[in-house]
Amino acid sequence: MTSKQTLRTRAGDIVIDARKVAFLPESKTLLVADMHFEKGSYLRRFGRSMLPAFDTHDTIERLWAVAQEYKPREIIALGDSFHDIDASARLSPKSAERLNAFKEEMCEITWILGNHDPDIPDAVSGSREDHVQQNKFLLTHHPYEEPRQFNICGHYHPKAKISSRAGSVTAPCFAISESRLIMPSFGTYTGGLFVSDPAFIEAMPDMTSVAMAYRNQLFQIMAKE
Repeated sequence: MTSKQTLRTRAGDIVIDARKVAFLPESKTLLVADMHFEKGSYLRRFGRSMLPAFDTHDTIERLWAVAQEYKPREIIALGDSFHDIDASARLSPKSAERLNAFKEEMCEITWILGNHDPDIPDAVSGSREDHVQQNKFLLTHHPYEEPRQFNICGHYHPKAKISSRAGSVTAPCFAISESRLIMPSFGTYTGGLFVSDPAFIEAMPDMTSVAMAYRNQLFQIMAKE
């Protein structure tokens, strides 16, 4: 087990990190998926949840901590960065300022649009894209088939479970195949879909392994044939 692992793919190397991000060394690009900013405020307003709405602050600060270590040229968010179309009305000026500081103080930031966030709040800087083509990497929100490229995407919030006589552990994971990497969700309040779920298997029938992110370590598990 380790906190980072380098995947050798047909498009180039990908460093996956137990903090639920990925890094492309050749282009110095930091990838993050499914942050779901303002989910806490959404649940409090519309779901009558008692959860404190601190998730946006926590998610942003965790991303800052990772970015300060990697010092990327660009951060690309792979969609569903904001929980809903009205998140802009609940995003605090302080949070918007902190997000804009990435571009002002560190690097470019690109927002790939997702199903939760077909629009990014006007107060947030950075380019908006449906997808990004970076050399032979195809960066998207939903999985996308392209035979000559390697797809990195989000959307599914993959998680896995391992069991033993001592008990079981469930944790977010990177789902890996020969042609695709599905990223774990980065947001503080995001749930997950088991990689054993039929909906996930349909999206990634050729999965070869998962890397579980648990207690800041990665645990590699081969997929069952």
